[in-house]
Amino acid sequence: MFPSLPRFQPPHLVALGALALLAIVAWFLPVPGVESIRSWVTRAGWWAPAAYVGLMVAFTQLPVPRTLWTIAAGLLFGSVWGSALALTGLLCSAALSLTGLRLVANRVIRSGASARGRWESVQQMVAERGWIAVLGLRMVPAVPFSILNYACAASRIPLGPFLVATLIGSAPNTIATVVATDTVTTGGDPWVLLLTAALAIVGANLAGREFLHWRRATAG
Repeated sequence: MFPSLPRFQPPHLVALGALALLAIVAWFLPVPGVESIRSWVTRAGWWAPAAYVGLMVAFTQLPVPRTLWTIAAGLLFGSVWGSALALTGLLCSAALSLTGLRLVANRVIRSGASARGRWESVQQMVAERGWIAVLGLRMVPAVPFSILNYACAASRIPLGPFLVATLIGSAPNTIATVVATDTVTTGGDPWVLLLTAALAIVGANLAGREFLHWRRATAG
């Protein structure tokens, strides 16, 4: 008997296809430098950040990794504006998910989640712990951004506390990734990377309690 091949979900196929397309483009086309890219962004004016936030909001409605958008923010806009735009995109995406998904039935939301067991465990934590669970779970990379949005949409958490918890919980990892990307691509001060690592460690420590709760809920 041959071992069964892994079954890929549609979001995984989309992500693999996007990576393959980027690899092909990077192979056949010359890749511009960071200075050239940021010069194009500057000449585009306000269209560049508006397009970035709009595309990020659209793509993060799906259960696909959002790390590429965070890295792109650091590459295109630098540390300060990149962090601000990445967090703005996350907040807009979370608000759209919560308000939009609440317009459909809970049964439809559940059928659209790619991992029912994980979704149900996250939803239970949100119901029991409220915005504190949202804040903690935003710091846990193992919990997809969209899945947590789905679970919160099916709960009674208000929009305001949900967005505040999303901002505080997403900020450490998002800022750390944006700053690290900007530093590596522009040859910045290596000490910035140490500060970024420290920020990421603080976020990981704060996430520890909620991560244990999430693992216990998933195992149970």
